[in-house]
Amino acid sequence: MDNLKDMKDEVLVMTNASDGNKPHVVERIEQDGSLKTQPLAKAKPDGDFLKIGRSESILEAFFSNFKRQFDNPSDFRFYHIPAELLAAAKDMADLFRKPEENAAMIDGYRLDPEQHVRKQDLRQAPATEEPAPQQSTKWSMEQVDWQQLARMGITPESLGEIGTARLLNGHESAVLDIKTSFEGISLETPACIRLVESPDGKPVLNIECCRQRPELGEYMGTELPQEVQDSLLKTHNAGRPIDIRQPDGTVETCLLSFNPKTNRLHHLPIQDMKQVREINGVALTEDQGLRLMNGESVLVEGMWSERRQKHYDARLQYNVCKGGFDYDFRGLNRKVEQGQTERQEIIIPQKLKGVELTQEQKDALKAGKAAYVKGMSDGVGGTFNAYVRPNYEKMKFDFFRWNPDKSKKQSQGQAETQAQKPAQAATQNRRVRKSEKKGAGVSL
Repeated sequence: MDNLKDMKDEVLVMTNASDGNKPHVVERIEQDGSLKTQPLAKAKPDGDFLKIGRSESILEAFFSNFKRQFDNPSDFRFYHIPAELLAAAKDMADLFRKPEENAAMIDGYRLDPEQHVRKQDLRQAPATEEPAPQQSTKWSMEQVDWQQLARMGITPESLGEIGTARLLNGHESAVLDIKTSFEGISLETPACIRLVESPDGKPVLNIECCRQRPELGEYMGTELPQEVQDSLLKTHNAGRPIDIRQPDGTVETCLLSFNPKTNRLHHLPIQDMKQVREINGVALTEDQGLRLMNGESVLVEGMWSERRQKHYDARLQYNVCKGGFDYDFRGLNRKVEQGQTERQEIIIPQKLKGVELTQEQKDALKAGKAAYVKGMSDGVGGTFNAYVRPNYEKMKFDFFRWNPDKSKKQSQGQAETQAQKPAQAATQNRRVRKSEKKGAGVSL
């Protein structure tokens, strides 16, 4: 996504966790407080949408009303994006459906409803109530060398309110066009910036220019194994310690991470890491602490979210680029206040492997049950029949020779009736292999 440079032509995008985080563009707010929306994938740049003005007063009123109207406002996420990006709406839609995986690309455009609600509350407070100013960021505006940034074409206005807050909190910016001059020639280069703390505690600007493509074969003269390269692309972390030769010739055991925005690698010597003993109210075991220091992904259960006021589970992995942990929620049951568990929902498609699903099949899959589907494409010109059931651990669909929800004898008989041909004999119920999907009309 491009940097947000103009607050005049922005639209409001909303996702709902209970709906699989499908992104919708807000068209208007009805009188009863409900939202009129349309799917982001179908949006066009010239559509009639709710426009966000530079004063943002409409957002303050909107979020205050939204908080009153909806029972679970924390299930919703909001983003502000340039209206011209709606031309690529179909490509963007998948980014919002997996917010944790694509945090590096979309978090810079996320709106914090509480921030706007507080502004609205302050405006409505009696004039005699003058709250003491509180700094909500790591550094203040006065501590930043804005003259240096202005020479690069960066101002608080070009960053926007969200981008400025991220900068003041030490977070990496979105990809910006940095202006430089070399021997009197003006140049622009894409880069990310962040503020880092100097030894005297003052913020110092750090600039990381973007590479056109990642170079993961080696790092600082150290050849990286293929499994490490694959892990860096998939999780942005090596997943294990790497011995890296330093410029002075010494070899240090390090953690290695990949920044997808700049296509660059970063390392941190393990000896420079501090062992973490507690995370979000959970005391880690010695084994968990050591595995985190070794760059592994570790499941931590029962952490407390102050913002959402409930416990949650996540897989944690240290990310050198962020200087903190990545949180992976995929395939995990979320713990709620009542002690019950709610599973992540798998989005039920209209078509599965080329077959239009009936409402009965979709209802069964949505309930976590198996559905019998005939004539699915095996990807090599043939078709196959199988029972399909959601796999919530891996967030995908599994395919079976007979109904996994029933006994072998019952489901074999049911398959014979539905396929109107004898079912193939099998000694055990197992998932369908790719080699068994070949051939038209094969009953599995």
